[in-house]
Amino acid sequence: MSQNQPEFSIDLEKVEDAGARSHGLEFPRTWLSDVIETVLELFSYVLNSIWILLVVIIVANVTMRYALGVNYIWIEEVQWHMYAVGFMFGIGYALMHDSHVRVDVLAANFRKTTRAWIEIFAIAGIILPMCWIIISYGIPFVEASYNRGERSSAPGGLANRWMIKGVIVLAFAYIGLAAFARLLRVTCFLFNFPQARVTK
Repeated sequence: MSQNQPEFSIDLEKVEDAGARSHGLEFPRTWLSDVIETVLELFSYVLNSIWILLVVIIVANVTMRYALGVNYIWIEEVQWHMYAVGFMFGIGYALMHDSHVRVDVLAANFRKTTRAWIEIFAIAGIILPMCWIIISYGIPFVEASYNRGERSSAPGGLANRWMIKGVIVLAFAYIGLAAFARLLRVTCFLFNFPQARVTK
């Protein structure tokens, strides 16, 4: 006795995308938010190449260490610095694309308007003030490092420690701009100000 089984077709890419973006919210786009996000997106394309370069450096370092018995401290420090750069700018990228971590079990049950209000309070009350504080304290921090000619304390380590400290300021400026663009989109959704950009 044969039974006709119904055939199911599942698009795994759509399932994966829905699972990964189930918490995300799309808010209307504005002219200024689009300008900010376009600039940040272009900057992020350049920064994404850092991961390829980092893998190449790690492979070269491991090869030198185990095949040639050579180890350079400065190469290890370059790896740490590159990872720090990618990670810190990645925070702003995740914020811009609304792919940062949320408490999904709660957020999934809130209405879009409720979630928009939560975003406004989080951006205006936490993210932007935090960026302002870190940037305002970070600039003198970088200047002091530059004026002292600070370098790594490890023998054979990198000089110009101010450069990696400067990444803190730049990364939080990136996060602040991404948060501001997001704030514009949320206020457009809630208050219709600024006006939504009409796309054809």
